[in-house]
Amino acid sequence: MLHNLPNLAHDQTLYSWCGLVHAWNGLSAIATSQELFGSSFAALMHDFPANLAALNTRTGGHLGSPRRLALNHTLLGYFLPLVHVDLAAAVLRRTREGAMPELKMKLGITASRIGGHHPLKGCPACFDEDEAATGFAYWHVPHQFPSVMVCQRHQRPLVIAWDPVTPVHRRGWLLPRGGLARHWIDIPVDGSMQMERLMRLAAFSGAFSTLPPGSIESALLAKTYQGALRGRGIATANGSLRLSALIQLTRSHYSGVETVPGFEALQAVTPDWPGLAGALTRRKPRPGHPLKHLLLISMLFESWDDFLSAYDESRTSTEPPASPAAEEPDPSRTEAFYKLVSNGKSIRCASTELGIDTSTGVKWAQRLGLQYVTRTKTFSEDKKATARKMLRAGNDAIVVCEALGLSRATIDRLLTSESDLLYAWKVARFVARRKAARRRFKQVVKQNPGLVTGQIRRLPDNCYMWLYRNDRDWLREQLPAIWRESPMNIACAARS
Repeated sequence: MLHNLPNLAHDQTLYSWCGLVHAWNGLSAIATSQELFGSSFAALMHDFPANLAALNTRTGGHLGSPRRLALNHTLLGYFLPLVHVDLAAAVLRRTREGAMPELKMKLGITASRIGGHHPLKGCPACFDEDEAATGFAYWHVPHQFPSVMVCQRHQRPLVIAWDPVTPVHRRGWLLPRGGLARHWIDIPVDGSMQMERLMRLAAFSGAFSTLPPGSIESALLAKTYQGALRGRGIATANGSLRLSALIQLTRSHYSGVETVPGFEALQAVTPDWPGLAGALTRRKPRPGHPLKHLLLISMLFESWDDFLSAYDESRTSTEPPASPAAEEPDPSRTEAFYKLVSNGKSIRCASTELGIDTSTGVKWAQRLGLQYVTRTKTFSEDKKATARKMLRAGNDAIVVCEALGLSRATIDRLLTSESDLLYAWKVARFVARRKAARRRFKQVVKQNPGLVTGQIRRLPDNCYMWLYRNDRDWLREQLPAIWRESPMNIACAARS
């Protein structure tokens, strides 16, 4: 029976707390786990939880709800924002009622090439402060995130507690100042530029972990990335990535960071394939490890609020995420494509036969050095008149392209060559976006009566920030009871 239950610090890992319970009560590791969780090894899991309902019952609710424990005191809070909301709910349910052995596979960790070992990390200065304040040092949750290698509080690199025994075979606890034997490994950080990059990444990682489970939609995230890349001139209007510019930006921004343990993903950014951005920004993006997303977000946005604002704006944008540069093709398919074209098939026929679009086929032909004849595209005056009419009405450029059988580059040239048309199109697009944002905001307020501004802003898909920046007078009219022109509200809005 456990007679001594310590308090759980606000950022302490559940694993660290269990190790302290073990030390305070003098039971064996397995007996401690059985007393806490009704399971022999649940207390020894250092990254993801299990049997949280049993823990809640056996501790009399001393630690808080199972959901709170899962999201705030394990790594689940870091991994769940990106998964589908149904999967997030299933994970929380399974870890509450029992164990989920396939969890890392379900979260895509095993397929990410980032690794699922999750070595324990800490800051010696934090350990000293912990002991002075509470009498014991503990593992801090934010330090365990895979994308965090520095301590924000003390602005210094973390150290890794390295144990050659795999976590599943441990029969005790690795604690900062006690427990099983370990080797301390210093995380190498050379220079102020690397430290600045890692500090920002740590800040973004902490903010990311506070997002609700399942709250980030991959398609909207891809649109957010595309917009940021276009703003830097790295993505063209039709969505193609300027590979050389992307590679140069990434290598420059993270120069030296790719040698830091855990950031090997940066080494995939090569002239052959900019792996960091490619899989995450396509129209149907692949699932990605949070570390990869945070590397991209930290590089493209100056602050976390800038990223959230851009993500919110992508909700009201009627433009679909454009397709970035194509993934490196399967060699067997390119070989089949080469044979088809060499034997007299047209690019279009060969592409159709292999299930790819013609534009991809053209890129393959160029890469393979195949000769082909391009067909001249004409932009007649009738089509120009129709295009102008559709653009002035605020139609998406992609819609105009598809309706008239034109390329995006053709429409872009038309817009840039006629400044009045470009202005009219932007105004029409803004009006449409404003209408959609107003409609959505009214729905949010109607569905959630009595909430103050701060609470409304935390609701998903609320459009508040877009309206604050672009339609502030209307926003004030909608919130007479909760909007106050106080210095505090003005300062908060300015910071946002």
